[in-house]
Amino acid sequence: MNTINPSYQKAFNIYQFSGEVAESGKNLETRVSGGGGGGSTYQGSGYSAPVSITSQTVIHDQLFLINSEGKERSFQLQDFNLACRKGNNVTVYWYIREGKSQGSYFGVINHSTDQNYIDQKETKKMFLNPLYFYGLIFLGISTLIQLHIISLIVACVCGFFIWKMKKTSKKEREEFLQNILST
Repeated sequence: MNTINPSYQKAFNIYQFSGEVAESGKNLETRVSGGGGGGSTYQGSGYSAPVSITSQTVIHDQLFLINSEGKERSFQLQDFNLACRKGNNVTVYWYIREGKSQGSYFGVINHSTDQNYIDQKETKKMFLNPLYFYGLIFLGISTLIQLHIISLIVACVCGFFIWKMKKTSKKEREEFLQNILST
């Protein structure tokens, strides 16, 4: 277990499990949603509202790994789209925030094929708390609406801190991923 203390997010512990793939499976789930339509007519004229339909495909990977001590673990992963088969050596990474009992998967390395699967959205959340980010944006915009010189100064300070937070969290995330991928 390795503890990471990001500058703009709560600390978390890194966990990993390495082993040989005993079995793997993949399922695809398509979620379709739609809305709109309808309309009205009156005496031969009218309108029809546009229809919007969207679909999203979610990839479900299931792995069964057996480590060198013979311990077996199963992993259910979403949207990694892993390419692995029985006999491949794989490491699965996840993190758990301090004070929590569950976490999220963020990476899988297939050592047999030298392929890395990193959930970029999840790693961004690991290092930058969106509440801090959006809170500063809200503060900057709401003070800027006041149209006072102090409001302009506060908005500029908020902009600077937003830039600093993004830059620092990106650097910390890149260093973290480089360390993970080099092991």
